[in-house]
Amino acid sequence: MKRLRILTIFTVITALILYFSKKMNTIEAAGEGLVIKKEWLTINQNPLTPQKDVRPADQTFLTFPEWFLVFSPEEQANYFKKTTASSFPFMSHVKQFWASYRIINHQIKDNFPPNKGYHLMIWVIGCSTTVEYSMKALYETIVGRLTDTKEVITEEDKFNAKFTQDYVDFIRDKPWYEFDFKSRLKTLWSETSFFGDNFLRKIDRKYLLTSELLVKWGYGKLIGLGSKQVYDEVLPTTAVVLNSSSINHGLKVEKQFDDNAVLVYLPRYHQFNQAITDLATKGLSFKEIAGNNSAILLTVLVPTSQETKFTEAQTVFTQIVSSDLSMKRIALAIPVGQLDKLLVQLVNEKVKIEHVFDY
Repeated sequence: MKRLRILTIFTVITALILYFSKKMNTIEAAGEGLVIKKEWLTINQNPLTPQKDVRPADQTFLTFPEWFLVFSPEEQANYFKKTTASSFPFMSHVKQFWASYRIINHQIKDNFPPNKGYHLMIWVIGCSTTVEYSMKALYETIVGRLTDTKEVITEEDKFNAKFTQDYVDFIRDKPWYEFDFKSRLKTLWSETSFFGDNFLRKIDRKYLLTSELLVKWGYGKLIGLGSKQVYDEVLPTTAVVLNSSSINHGLKVEKQFDDNAVLVYLPRYHQFNQAITDLATKGLSFKEIAGNNSAILLTVLVPTSQETKFTEAQTVFTQIVSSDLSMKRIALAIPVGQLDKLLVQLVNEKVKIEHVFDY
């Protein structure tokens, strides 16, 4: 218990230092403090969206740290297909998590009512990620590099690449703690040989992967039980009010309003990206998303050398993809009513839309 308390205190102190630090080489804020127009940061007082489907306006920003913990494993999955985990920049991701959260917080502070529950959740997942990535970075530096084969050669490194990709595919639309770590642990020991070439690497990876899967299996069970007690069941859809009633795109219209606007439901999370982009490219515009008409956040991925101007949007920050320095992530904010124009521009210019944060 004493070691656990010391680790907890160390983690919190580390998180605080990283959160308040402004010296982040791989992330650059668009300016000091608030960079988004203040009139974009308002609460829709009379939403057309049913109250059960309305989500707080600030959550489009607060969901970025959550989704960064999807982007991070996705980077790892791409990296592990070609290169072993021993050289992955885990600590850069820890720094980016806290730095982006600090920048995001500057945009919503004093502009929306306190969202204490969401901030607490971010600190919990941030601290647990800080512990996980710090331990991985330490282990890979001391042990992993001694056994490293550089290329993905052993069965265990190949397993790690597949497991990480499966995990990413899962958490794009479902909570991480529902992932079946137990079956992956069985697969690790049943489908990889104990002896073979690069024996030290095999044993090293078996130990590391077994430890990770066991911890995440147990921790995930606890988090899952806690979430059911504390939080309501999450809706799998996002309510969107469209400005036009002339819809012929296979969407079910739930309600039509006096001004010809209509209410439809789109899939939430990762699938929301394609659904909202398809509507924009078909000439439809948006009046409300999850009951909000204020600024919505989205991220795009572009080559580091590329300079792109985004119509009517405000850049919030730029973040170098630390596992692939040729690419950068740009976080943009734009009012819901102008989102369609931006999405059409991005599609026409073949800019990859990483995620639209649907509150």
